[in-house]
Amino acid sequence: MRLARRTLIKGGLLAGLVPLARAVPVADVAIHDSRFAAGPAPADRLIDLVDERRAHWARIRSGLAGARRIDGVSTWSDYVMIAHELERRGFRRAVEVRAGALWRFTLLRQ
Repeated sequence: MRLARRTLIKGGLLAGLVPLARAVPVADVAIHDSRFAAGPAPADRLIDLVDERRAHWARIRSGLAGARRIDGVSTWSDYVMIAHELERRGFRRAVEVRAGALWRFTLLRQ
C-alpha cells in the first residue's frame, strides 16, 4: 500500500469533520412551509405548514409531546402563531432570525 501526502490530507480532513457533524444539534421537530424554497433543518420529525393549515394546526396544538427542540422556517405570521401556541405548552423562544421574507426560529422546552 502506498500512501501519498494527498491521501493523508484527505483522510485527516474527513476524520476531522466527523466530530463536527456530531456537534450540530438535531431538532426533534422541524417546521417548514413547502411553498417556499428554504429547507428545514435536520430533524427526527418534519411538519409541513401547508398540511398543518388543512388540519387546523392539530399537531402544533397537540404540544408535540416528547419534543425538546423545534427548529423552523416560516413567515412571520405563522411563526407568531406557532410560538404563541407552543409557549403555552412549555416551550420558550431561543432563536429568531430574519432570513429575507422568512424567519428561522428555534423553540426549546423549559
